[in-house]
Amino acid sequence: MRRFALLRELKHGDWDAKWLIARPVGASARFPARGLSRGTYPDRGRFVRALLGCRCYRLEPLTHSFAQDLRPPAPLPHPGPLDLITLLKTLRSNALECWTRAHFEEPIVSGGFPFVPVVVVSDPTAIRQILIEDQSTYQKGRLEQRVLSSRLRNGLVSVDGEQWQRLRRILAPMFARKAIAGFAPQMESAIGALVERWRALPAGSIVEIKAEMLDLALDVLLRCIFAHGIGDAEAVRTATSRFYLTCGTLDPFDIIGLPDFVPRLTRLRERPIMRAFDEGLNQAIAERRRNLAASPGVPRDMLEAMLAAKDPETGASMSEPEVKDNVMTFIFGGQETTSSALTWAIYLLSQSPEWRGAVLQEAIDFADASSAEAAEGLVKTRAVVEEALRVYPPIIAITRTARRSTKIAGHAVKRGTLVVVSPYVLHRHKSLWRDPEIFDPTRFLPAQRDRIARYSYLPFGLGPRLCVGSTLAVQEATLALASLTRHFEFELAPNETVWPVQKNFTLRPRGGLHMKIGPR
Repeated sequence: MRRFALLRELKHGDWDAKWLIARPVGASARFPARGLSRGTYPDRGRFVRALLGCRCYRLEPLTHSFAQDLRPPAPLPHPGPLDLITLLKTLRSNALECWTRAHFEEPIVSGGFPFVPVVVVSDPTAIRQILIEDQSTYQKGRLEQRVLSSRLRNGLVSVDGEQWQRLRRILAPMFARKAIAGFAPQMESAIGALVERWRALPAGSIVEIKAEMLDLALDVLLRCIFAHGIGDAEAVRTATSRFYLTCGTLDPFDIIGLPDFVPRLTRLRERPIMRAFDEGLNQAIAERRRNLAASPGVPRDMLEAMLAAKDPETGASMSEPEVKDNVMTFIFGGQETTSSALTWAIYLLSQSPEWRGAVLQEAIDFADASSAEAAEGLVKTRAVVEEALRVYPPIIAITRTARRSTKIAGHAVKRGTLVVVSPYVLHRHKSLWRDPEIFDPTRFLPAQRDRIARYSYLPFGLGPRLCVGSTLAVQEATLALASLTRHFEFELAPNETVWPVQKNFTLRPRGGLHMKIGPR
C-alpha cells in the first residue's frame, strides 16, 4: 500500500485495529527493519507523524486487535546475512538488528567473522548438550572472556575451572531461598523510599523509568551488601553508575578477535572511575573485618558474609581481589537484571489494560501481607515479570568456544568455533513458542508453565552457570512491580517512541523510557 493511501485510511479507519510494519526498501543493511505499533504512541497524530518520518520504508498494514494482542516493538529480522562491514557497525549500534529470519526459524545457523567462525544454537537438546552434558568440550566464549575479564577478573561470571567451583560453593548459600527471604526488609525499605519520593513529585511528572529502576535496584543491592555503610555512599553510587556505562561496551578490537595486548580505549576510560569505587570498597572491607574480629557471630550484611564464608570442602576463604570483584559482579549483574525486568514490565503493563488490571487487583489483595506471603501469592505479577524477561531478556548471549572439533545436533563444528546461545532469539523462536511476538503472561501461570519446553527459556542462563542471584532478582522485581502498580498509574510521555537496543551487554529502551506517572 502506498504511504499516503495508508495515511488516508488511518485518518478515517479503525484506529485501534491497525498494526503497521515498516519494512526497508532497497538497501536493507542501511535501513534496518523495524516495527511501528499503535500501542507505542498515545494518540493518532503522533503515530502518523512517526510514519511520515520513516523515509525509505514501505508500509504494510496487518489486521490485528491491539486490545487483545500486544506485540512489543522489536526489529524485523533481515531476509539474509549482512555483509561484514555492516555487521560490525550494527553490532556496535544495536546488535538486535543483526538477526536474520533463519535465526528465528532454524535450530542452528552458521556464520561468523574472518577470524572466528560462529554458530548460533536454538535447539533445546543441543543447548543441554553444550551447557550441561558436554561442558568439557566447550569453554566460556573468548569475546565474553575478553570483555569481562578486564573488569571483573575474579568475579563468578568470569572465572573458570577450579576457581569457579570454589567460588560457587562459597557464594551459593548466600542466595539460598531462606537467605533471600532475609533480604525482604531491605527490599521493602528501598521500594518504600522510591514510592515516597515519587509521591512528592507534582502530578503528571515525567520520569525516566530505566534510570529510576537502576537506582532502585542499586539501592536494594547497597542495602543488602553494605547494610552498615560504604563510606561516601553517594560517591560510590556515582562511580558505580559511570562504571556500568563503560564496562559492558563491546570494543571493535574484541569483536574481531585482536590479541589482548592491543590497547582498548574503552578500558582506559574505566581506570579513574574504578579508583573512586575502590576507595569506598576498601573502607567498607576494613570496617567489616574489624566488626568480624570484635563480634564473630552472624554476619550483618552480605559483605560480612563474603568475608566470613569458607569453602565447605577446603575451608579456604575468598581472597581480597575475589571479594572485591564479586561485590562488583553482584552490583553489575544484579542491578541490570532487576532494573531491566522492571522497566520492560512497567512498559508492557502500560500497554495492556487487561494485565494492568490483574496486577493491580493482586497488589491490592496482598497489600497487607508479609513479604514472604506476597512473594508466594503474587502469581500474576510474577508471570508478568517472567514474560517481560522472555520478551526482553537481560542476558544477551551465552557464549562458548569449542575446544575440539565436534558435532552439535548433527552439525559439524570445528575447533575454535564460537558457539552462541542467544536468549533473545531463543525466546522468540517460532519452533519453540506459540505466537512468540505477542506479550502473553499466561504462559507463566501455574496451569501453563509446565508446557514450556525445557531449555527454551533462559533469562538467567542455564545449568551450573545459572545466575546465582536469579531468584533474588525475580522476587525483588515482583514485589516492586506490585507496589508501584498499586500506588501509581503509568502512561507513555508525549512523543515517546519505545525501541529495544542491545548495548553494553544488556537490552534497554533506546534513549530510556520516559513515562508520565500519577498517584492512584
